[in-house]
Amino acid sequence: MFDQLVPTMPWNTVMDMVMKEIHARGKTMKDIEKVLKRAPVIPGVVPAIKEAHALGCDLKIVSDANLFFVETILEHSGIKDCFSEININPSYVDDEGKLRIYPYHDFDHKCNNPCPPRNRKNASGVSFYGRE
Repeated sequence: MFDQLVPTMPWNTVMDMVMKEIHARGKTMKDIEKVLKRAPVIPGVVPAIKEAHALGCDLKIVSDANLFFVETILEHSGIKDCFSEININPSYVDDEGKLRIYPYHDFDHKCNNPCPPRNRKNASGVSFYGRE
């Protein structure tokens, strides 16, 4: 199912559908959380983030992932508090206990440069650099 959907719709729409399917198969948020906590982190990345933060670096995240996935991994790795800002696709748990994932930007935005949905966080990245 996943491989068939990816080329036909935005990434976050696919991930939202996958989460619906996972929920329909009886998996819970705790099950998803357990898998995320087992996700490998590139060796040396966590200590590097901690060191950069300790040195006073202002660390921010701009990602096409979703908030639940990223926050779960950051918290498990003990580095969530190292980041001053996280610009990422929103997610929440609905009344049925199902993870819902949405895009950061509206797909019908009206910019002068047509861009693929996954690239729309460019404005967020530019705002990071344009602030200081």
